Amino acid sequence: MHRSFLRVVKPTFDAALEARGYRLIHAEESESFGNGILIYQSDQLRIQVTRDRGQILLSFRGVGHLRDYDDEILQLLVDGTEHYQRRDVNDFSVEGRVAFLRRELGRIEALFAPAVVDNTARAGSRLQEERANALFGPVET
Repeated sequence: MHRSFLRVVKPTFDAALEARGYRLIHAEESESFGNGILIYQSDQLRIQVTRDRGQILLSFRGVGHLRDYDDEILQLLVDGTEHYQRRDVNDFSVEGRVAFLRRELGRIEALFAPAVVDNTARAGSRLQEERANALFGPVET
């Protein structure tokens, strides 16, 4: 598995994202565990693909925004969920994450359209805070 990220993972995501108008803006492969990062960007959305010890993780950010949203939070946003509900992402394989992108990318892109991206950011931040409180308890002041 070592040194296979750019050879195995990258071509699969290239095929899925470049056809949708995304360009690869960063690629990095670690010396250990076959880890790596790919960053794709369109005019309105930045998608980061990370392999960490064999698991593929996705995060999304509106271009010009500073906060990333992982695929659990994105699925809640896509579904219009107003309050955090735990969602299990069961398939961290390359094929599973590419299938998620192919299935949901149009809906995700709609969340980052210029007219609604600020609303998406507020809702995403609220869901992230609620998740942190659910997992770790509220911050005491």
